[in-house]
Amino acid sequence: MAASGNALHSALREWQALLAVWAGVSVLATLAGPFGTMEALAVVPRAFYWAGVVAVAIMLDRALVRLGRAMRQGQALRLGLVVAYAMIMASLVWLLNSYLFEEWGRGAQWLWLVFIILVISGGVHALFRWFQPRADPAAHTKFLARLPVQIRAELIRLEAQDHYLQVVTEKGADLILMRMSDAENELGKAGLRVHRSHWVARSGIREVRRKQGRVTLMMRDGAVVPVSRGYIAALKQAGLMT
Repeated sequence: MAASGNALHSALREWQALLAVWAGVSVLATLAGPFGTMEALAVVPRAFYWAGVVAVAIMLDRALVRLGRAMRQGQALRLGLVVAYAMIMASLVWLLNSYLFEEWGRGAQWLWLVFIILVISGGVHALFRWFQPRADPAAHTKFLARLPVQIRAELIRLEAQDHYLQVVTEKGADLILMRMSDAENELGKAGLRVHRSHWVARSGIREVRRKQGRVTLMMRDGAVVPVSRGYIAALKQAGLMT
């Protein structure tokens, strides 16, 4: 029940962030009237035009972001997805404008749209990140202070062992006396619970695998962490799997 509640709460936060970005960008675009919409459309049709375009842009963006996180293939893939996003959105806007406005339809306008959308998408990402909950660096530092100095490094995962937690970092592992629930609450958004006995840092996940209905995480320390069915929704909401 706790995992389901956390997943629902996470989903609500994400939708609130998306709606805030959609509303803000739609209003700004309606007032600014880019791409000739200020001259070609009255305020109400212009508002509907931009509300629709921004909604499609955000949905496409979220789909490509989730795809990139699921594939987890590094910066080259992310750059490719950004370019693909700009080309797809430019094509959609170019086709729509060519249908609505007589002065549209030239190839140079499509190239201009690709460039403009690349710039705008950067602004949308900045807004979306602004509304996202952030991990508390102080909490992370406080947690690592419980470890021997020689293994204090970026956290990879936690594993419950009776009343102890095995804490795995990039420099090694050690046991501390602490409950998993207390560690989860203290670390906050730095990672997520994926099993009754396992917590993983987002940055520690190398790959998400799904085989015969079972989901496992390949971690940076080489460990294979099982994901309980009740926590799959949380992984999806975090954008780590589709």
